[in-house]
Amino acid sequence: MALQNELSTQSLLKLCSFIFWGWTYIWCTEKTPDHSPEWHSRVVTLLHGSVATVAGLWQCSVTNIDRCRLNAKITPANYALMLWSWGYFAFDLIWCIIYWSNSYVILWHHVSALIAVGIYMNKTYSGCTFACTLALMEITNPFLQTRWLLRDSGYGQTKLYFLVELTYLIMFLSLRGPLCTYLVYKILPSDILDMDEKIISLALYAVSIVFIYEILGYVIYKYKNKIKEFKGFANEITVALVEN
Repeated sequence: MALQNELSTQSLLKLCSFIFWGWTYIWCTEKTPDHSPEWHSRVVTLLHGSVATVAGLWQCSVTNIDRCRLNAKITPANYALMLWSWGYFAFDLIWCIIYWSNSYVILWHHVSALIAVGIYMNKTYSGCTFACTLALMEITNPFLQTRWLLRDSGYGQTKLYFLVELTYLIMFLSLRGPLCTYLVYKILPSDILDMDEKIISLALYAVSIVFIYEILGYVIYKYKNKIKEFKGFANEITVALVEN
C-alpha cells in the first residue's frame, strides 16, 4: 500500500509538471499569437534550459564535487529539479511528435531524457549526479534557443547573432565532445554509480555524438570559406617561419 501511495504521489507530481509546461506553452501562444508554434516552443525551451542550468550548477557545486557528494541522498531541491525537467521533456516530446516528427534524433533525445529522469526519481541517492548531468546537458541550450530566436527576428546577420552562435558551437563541441568522452571513460569503471546510471550515460553520450556530427556538418557548410581562408593564412605563416 505504501509503495502504491508513493507511485500515486509521484505520478500526480509528474502530471502537475506536465500540465505546467502545457499551460506555459498555451499562455505563450495566447500572448503572442502572431508567432509560429516553433517560436512558442523555443521560448518554453529557453525557460526550461535556463532554470535547469542555473539550478543544476547550484546543486552540483562544481567546485566542491567529491565521491560522497555524487552518491549523496536526494534532497527536496534535487527532486524538484527532476520534476521540473520530467514535465518539460514529456511536453516537448509530444510537441515534437505533432510538429517536428522528422527529427528522430530529437525524439530519441527526449525519450532517453525522460527515462533517465524517471530512473533518478525512483532512487534515494545520486541527486548531485543528476544535477551535474542535467547542467552539462542543458548549459548550451539557452544559447541555441537565443540563436534561433535572433535569426527568426531578422537579426541573423548581426554581430550579436554571430557571437551567440560562436559561443554555442564552441561550448557544445567542447563539452559534449572531449569532456563527455572523458566523463564516460571515468563513469564506466566507477564503483559508486549503478549499472542503470552507466547505461544512461552511454545513451546520452550516443545522442551527443550524433549532435556533434550534425553540428560539424553545419560548421563546414556555413564557414567553409572562412576555414579555407584560415588554412591559407596558416600555410603562409608556416612557409614564412620555415624560410626564416
